[in-house]
Order: sequence, then C-alpha cells, then structure tokens
Amino acid sequence: MGFLDKIKTKFPSEKLKELSQKFFQNSHDKLLKDLYGLQKDNPEDMRVKQKIAETLFKKGDATGAVLQFREIADYFEKEQFVLKAIRACKSVLKIQPSDVDINLKLAALYVKIDMISEAGNQYRIAINHYATRGEREQALALTQDLVKIDPSNANRIKLAEIYQNNAIFDEAVKQYEILAKDYRSKKQYDDLLRMYERILPYRPDNTAILKDVCILYLRQSKPDKALKLIDLYKREDDPQFADLITKGRLMIDALKKHNKPVKK
Repeated sequence: MGFLDKIKTKFPSEKLKELSQKFFQNSHDKLLKDLYGLQKDNPEDMRVKQKIAETLFKKGDATGAVLQFREIADYFEKEQFVLKAIRACKSVLKIQPSDVDINLKLAALYVKIDMISEAGNQYRIAINHYATRGEREQALALTQDLVKIDPSNANRIKLAEIYQNNAIFDEAVKQYEILAKDYRSKKQYDDLLRMYERILPYRPDNTAILKDVCILYLRQSKPDKALKLIDLYKREDDPQFADLITKGRLMIDALKKHNKPVKK
C-alpha cells in the first residue's frame, strides 16, 4: 500500500487533500534543492535551468518559473540558438499570456529566421494590448515596425487608421495613397474606391481622384452618389465633369425606366 493509500484509510477528504499537497510540496522542494546544487556546478547548462523552471511551475511558483524561462530565452538568444529561445518564450506565454514584452521578444526572434507571418501575429498582440489601454504612441510605433517587416495591405490599412485616429492626417493619406496605387495596379476597383473615399476629404482639390470616384460609382450603378459628390465639391459647372453628369442622369433615367432601384 502506497503513502497516499495509507492516508485515505485514516483521514477525511479535507485532511487527505492537505497532506497530499504537503507530500508533493516536499517532493518539489527536495528536487529543487538537488537541482540548485547541480546548477551551482553547471551554471550554463540550460537543461538544469529548464528543469528548475518546470519544477517551480509544478510547485505553484509561476513567478519563479517565468524568471527562469526568461533567463533561458536570453541565454539562447545571445548564443544565437533562435529556435530554443523561441521555445523558452513560448513557455513564458503559457504561464503568463499577457506578457507583452515576451510577445515582442518572440516577434524579433521570428524575424531573425524569416518567419514573418508569425512575427506579425506577435506584433498584433502587442499592438492590441497597447491600443486597448489607450497607449496610442506605443501602438503607433509598433504598427510602424510591423509595416516595415510586413508591408501587406492589411497592415498598412491598420497603420493608416491609427494615424487618422491620432489626427496625423498627412501620414494617413500617404498610406492610403500607397494602397490606392497598389489596388489600381491590380484592378481591385472596389478596394480602390474605398481608399479614394478616405483620401478625398483631405485632397478636395484633386480633380483626378474626384473624377475617378465618380467613374467608379457609375461602374457600380450608383449614379446618384456620383452626382451628389459632384454637387458636394461644387463641380456642376466644371466642363471636366460635364460628361460624367450626363452619364449619371442618363443612368438614373434608364434604371427608373426598367423599374430598377437607384443604388445609394
């Protein structure tokens, strides 16, 4: 009969739980004592440090375990063992998921081995962390870093929106213009229209963009929106828009004739 079986025959459940915890606690303490002794003789053996971290966690000392895993990550990063450093960082996040510093450390490690998608995921976690706390400058700086390593349209839109929300309008427009150029080259006209709609309020005198927006509205069978835009920007008497006005009116008549609703 084992130790726990003997306890079961003599004590009620609460006492059993108390003594069981004490038994395992003592086991962890003894193991830690041995491990710390081993570490003293082998200070750079990360296998020992990892075993210490795992034992501390099992013992219930999450703070101590995190400290050990952080030291392991720092050591392997310094020694250029990137994959091992990544594993140590992941161990920290399993214990302490809200450790944004580790998210950023993990992002930097992923960049070192060209795992850009994984690095981007870690950046986005950190960006969301700071954004939800109202720390806009930090969120902006990290989004700028994200776009540097992964200038995808989704990331660039996020950066533009953060600029806009922080009233940094010129920088926001620059990002929207880059996106518009890309969408135009790929003939993604719905996306192009969305970018132009964001640019136009800040570039009201840009005749080329205004005309393109009207044309895109007509392509979507939205003549009413095109005509209202021309009216909003006071271009009803501008000869450059005469043809668009005529087409818009004709389209409205045609839609009404065929009992089709004019899209708003």
